[in-house]
Amino acid sequence: MARSLTSYLNFFWAGVFKQGQTGAIVPSQRFLIDKMIEPVPETYRGQIVELGAGIGALTLRLAAKRPAARILACEINPTLASDNRRSLRAAGLDGRVAVVSDSAEHLLSEMRRRAEERPEYIISGIPLGNFGRAKAQAIIDEVSRTLDGGGTYIQYQHSLLDRKKIQARFPNLRTVPVLLNFPPAVIYYARR
Repeated sequence: MARSLTSYLNFFWAGVFKQGQTGAIVPSQRFLIDKMIEPVPETYRGQIVELGAGIGALTLRLAAKRPAARILACEINPTLASDNRRSLRAAGLDGRVAVVSDSAEHLLSEMRRRAEERPEYIISGIPLGNFGRAKAQAIIDEVSRTLDGGGTYIQYQHSLLDRKKIQARFPNLRTVPVLLNFPPAVIYYARR
């Protein structure tokens, strides 16, 4: 599923000049993406939310590998959100995926506005470490409020610095390093 060179350049420039929004200069690679979506059953038919969707590296793979799921992809950068929509349309996967350009801090109100059920899975690539403590905590709190009671929060980061923040809201936390990504990452699998 090809994305245009323009999409990659948009992502690169966002990573360089908008570090408060974009946590890397290249999109996540397939090994990281596959590890992130691994907990979601292949036959899952419910709602999945993706935060920090960027140009759609994870969005496209998730839509292709979980064909019965409905996906809400949130990306604060309108240019990257538009690139994501274009990639989904080109791949014929835009029917089950809604891409919104908004902050993760407004997730619950966006779900209510769309009359969507609470998701059982929230998958995030938001760079929590690039934010101040208050904003990172506000995002984690919003994820906790939005997630279905028994749901799973899957967050990747490029360090372990946010572990305590996540574990305060999600005591059942497991981390998995992913070295086959540039840059290397750690995935937090979190449940209450």
